[in-house]
Amino acid sequence: MLKKLKYSTLYQYIKQLIFRYKDDDITGMSAQITYYLIFAFFPFLIFLINLLSFTNLSSDLLITSFNKFIPDKIGDLVENIIVQTLNNKSNTLLSLGMAGSLWATSKAIFAIMKGLNRAYDIEENRKFMKLGFVCFISTLGVIIMIMSTLVMMVFGKIIGIYVFDLVGAMKLFDIVWSILRYCIPSILMFITFSLIYKYVPNKELKFRNIRVGAIFATIGCITTSLLFSLYVNNFGSYEKVYGSLGGMIVLISWLYISTLVILIGGELNAISNYFQIKREIMNQT
Repeated sequence: MLKKLKYSTLYQYIKQLIFRYKDDDITGMSAQITYYLIFAFFPFLIFLINLLSFTNLSSDLLITSFNKFIPDKIGDLVENIIVQTLNNKSNTLLSLGMAGSLWATSKAIFAIMKGLNRAYDIEENRKFMKLGFVCFISTLGVIIMIMSTLVMMVFGKIIGIYVFDLVGAMKLFDIVWSILRYCIPSILMFITFSLIYKYVPNKELKFRNIRVGAIFATIGCITTSLLFSLYVNNFGSYEKVYGSLGGMIVLISWLYISTLVILIGGELNAISNYFQIKREIMNQT
């Protein structure tokens, strides 16, 4: 029984992952990415708040949308920023927020690129222009994904009510929406992770080569966020230890765990690719 388990695919995956986790310094790479994401988080939030202030929508919608996926402590931090920014509506702040968000997110994408290249044991040799283009497009993709998720969370219910009322199926709406409200962000996350895993590394990959990591990253990010929120909201005592910095520490921890999951997803893709090449060589011989 133990011998069969030792040669099983799951055991081989876990063995490879443990080795790569240490060898590729995933924890160090996660810390580097988190550093840049912290710089991206607040300019992006300021950009969203200023963008929202030019519409008739309430800022409470933004707070509610964020609070569905993040711990309460981060929600309090977000709310404080919104209150401070909302009275200073400005085109300058809108531009600066977007520019700052693009710069910091592109740095985070570049760090992810470095981590994924390390997973495949390859060096970065793409030309500067091509590298910059990949980073820029990936950055835009991540920002669009986040904004699309928020838009669907805010307007999805309104659109759904209109469509279901049009076809005369309002009784089914509550059931369908209770599923879709979580499916839509999950699908958008899966698409984003798939595109990142396929195009960001300096390696030509097909979608079948990256689906393991994309599925893992999507499920992993959602699950760890929910579990971390549960822990922070019910058992965590960050404010007692860190005082007024408690919310910031929670944000850093949450981003660190999320980036850890994303990099592990990249390692799983590399492991899957390794075993696929190994099988192809064995079949040829």
